[in-house]
Amino acid sequence: MNSSEESYQPLCDSPTYRLLGTTVLAYRYIVPHGAKVFVGDVVKITDREKGYTFFAKVTDLSHYTNHDEPHWDTATCGGPQPAPDQDVFIEVHATPLGFIDDKKQFRSIRTIPSRFSEVRTPGAEDFAFLKEVMGDIEVGEMRTGLGVLPDVKVGVPSKVLSQHMGVFATTGMGKSNFMKVFCISCMKRRTIGMLVVDPHGEYVQGRTEQSGAQTRGLTDYLPGREGLSIYSVRPKEERERFGMKELCLEHDDFRISDLGILYELSPLLWEIVESLDTFKGSDVIDFFINEGVDSLPSVTKVTAGIGRHPEMADVLRSANPGPLRMIQRRIESLVHSNQRFLGRLGSSIRSIIEELNEQKLVLIDIPGMSERSELFILSAITRMILHERVNAVNAPHPDGIVREPPQVLIVIEEAQRVLSAAGMSTQIFRECAMEGRKFGVGLCAITQQPKNIDSRILAQMNTFIEMGLSDQNDRQIIAGSAKQDLTPMDTEVQTLSKGEAVISTIGIPFPISTKIHLFQEYLDQLNQQG
Repeated sequence: MNSSEESYQPLCDSPTYRLLGTTVLAYRYIVPHGAKVFVGDVVKITDREKGYTFFAKVTDLSHYTNHDEPHWDTATCGGPQPAPDQDVFIEVHATPLGFIDDKKQFRSIRTIPSRFSEVRTPGAEDFAFLKEVMGDIEVGEMRTGLGVLPDVKVGVPSKVLSQHMGVFATTGMGKSNFMKVFCISCMKRRTIGMLVVDPHGEYVQGRTEQSGAQTRGLTDYLPGREGLSIYSVRPKEERERFGMKELCLEHDDFRISDLGILYELSPLLWEIVESLDTFKGSDVIDFFINEGVDSLPSVTKVTAGIGRHPEMADVLRSANPGPLRMIQRRIESLVHSNQRFLGRLGSSIRSIIEELNEQKLVLIDIPGMSERSELFILSAITRMILHERVNAVNAPHPDGIVREPPQVLIVIEEAQRVLSAAGMSTQIFRECAMEGRKFGVGLCAITQQPKNIDSRILAQMNTFIEMGLSDQNDRQIIAGSAKQDLTPMDTEVQTLSKGEAVISTIGIPFPISTKIHLFQEYLDQLNQQG
């Protein structure tokens, strides 16, 4: 436990306070002025008259007094102050989370506790109902105020991940640590396939910190190694050392519409791209690189069978040579810059999809490659996954039963690049966000700037991992998009420390404040468990 965290106060030592005022959505009580109470504390409210137990989260604190004189604390101008022992308090404002009824069922809040009901600090045993509904992909421990409940593990349900997940945090708040913890939990559980493209090479073997310390990577989780498959562009000897496969994409994995993801295209360029979108990638690459725009003036010869691609030449007959040459340069650049993994024949995508269907974590390791290479690989694999899923659903089923395919989660770092409101060119990712859940394909969008994500896409997400956002607009957008009400927790989100998160997801009855496991410690724990 971090030295700044306090041991959680057990129930038997908890003082009892009295609930003063409530509405269905807000509670109020007072505590002594010297009491240690924090935003984010979870409290238990026992209503003995109704036989219900309510839970609420502290969302704000203010000073409160019984003095009749409204300015009693400043009226003496620095002189002796009235004794505060009986007249000065802290007023606690709390938001209800739900209640356990007389049949021991946890329910959403639809009523209020009786006035003067007991308010106390709950113990870990009071959250037994949470353990029954908590997700299977463990990421941390439940927080309450400054305390941690180590017996209440927090997990994301894998069964809802095809309905998309967002990870939102300002730089330095622990996104990378969260993702590594999430990855090895997926490797452990094997309940979902997960695709991660790593352009920095840190997921495989960790990295060297500024202090000189060497962190570890996913390959160090030895008991879960069978749940990990790595495709890499590294030299053969490095691939063999880490048990990695060679990453290969072939020309047919390319679609000319990928240029819209990789480059800014003018309307004239888009006209050309759209006119060629039905042609195979190998034909497009061969035409522009080996025949080229200069072959187009001889359209008569080309269409007479001298050229290899007369249909394409015919489509481009009336196109302006300037935009065509720009398209040609873009394609030449793409082929040249990705020659470490892109060739005429031989593709890893088929085996990647098979391993995702085996519910493995598939890591695409491309250290030293560009952002465009990362997006090209991600778009090619995403397109093939979605294409296969759609075909499988639409194919004839002799027994009349449509079987759900294994769920797949595709991770997109810096997701605002391809999911912004202005990014209409990134069609495959938008299609996956809007339609993927029908076919068991979810997106994990990681970003520091949720305000730059298309609001229609945010509305499709049913799991939010909020790890501290300094921008008020970002917090408001997340609160407005989440399926659970995060608005009362705005103060807590502002005060989150590195490695802390508020997790809102389907199946867990209210947003859970979480201390995310430290990857190095969690890795040691899982390795010891075997």
